[in-house]
Amino acid sequence: MITTAIRKSLFFKTSFIVLHYNRNMTFWVFIVFILGCSIGSFLNVLIDRLPIGQDVTRSRSHCDHCKRTLSWYELIPVVSWIIQLGKSRCCGKRFSIQYPFVELITGFVFVELYVLFFSTPLLLIAYCCISMAVIVLFGTDLKYELFPTPLLLLWGFGAALRFIALQLSWIDVLYVYGIPSFSAGLFFFLLWFFSKGRAMGDGDMWLAILIGLVTGYPGIIIALYIAFLTGAVVGVILILSRVKTLKSHISFGPFLLFGMVVERCVGNMFYIWWNTLWL
Repeated sequence: MITTAIRKSLFFKTSFIVLHYNRNMTFWVFIVFILGCSIGSFLNVLIDRLPIGQDVTRSRSHCDHCKRTLSWYELIPVVSWIIQLGKSRCCGKRFSIQYPFVELITGFVFVELYVLFFSTPLLLIAYCCISMAVIVLFGTDLKYELFPTPLLLLWGFGAALRFIALQLSWIDVLYVYGIPSFSAGLFFFLLWFFSKGRAMGDGDMWLAILIGLVTGYPGIIIALYIAFLTGAVVGVILILSRVKTLKSHISFGPFLLFGMVVERCVGNMFYIWWNTLWL
């Protein structure tokens, strides 16, 4: 049973397919990785600018510290950060590790999605839209405690494309995804309403709805359980280390997104283990 569960996990599927690549496929995986890192560079721009209302298309990238406009060779994803040792060429101050981290994560995510869904382009586009939204929302909530509306809409668009690609009936969409996502949103709305915003932000309600549109039932329950569990553990660690106090506010959005990602990656293993308990 354990072996079957591992084989059905998302991680094993990806690893198994990668081991059977031919040279031509390896070339395209490399191209997709470079493309993903480049898109990750743009996602960094969205993380930094959208929450504070700055233009993301016309204004050129500049140094975070002295505001000097950066040259093209200072903007090569990952490579420029490594060559410059994570420092600005103009003022010598350090750049955030956020930039190469987001670029690499986006590159690896795009490769994994390409490996899994290259034969179904519509599903690949859907998951790329959702993944980009997840990465940006994780960064903006962690950095500014805000969820930019355009990224929420991008996620919703990706979820709709996914339903079309999977050719789900309206009954499946309603009962497996619609009602569970609405219930999750209602749960967070009640937490926000009765605590007057102290226990939960209103943006977490929309995030829970979107997570439900991806995980469905029973995945949404697992994702929320993981989110609350990891949130509690991290909260206790921060309080014991005196980084935070009992009255401090901790963004819950990143934990929700983490819970969804874990559920998507290893959820099949949990479902198989759970079903074996009742056989």
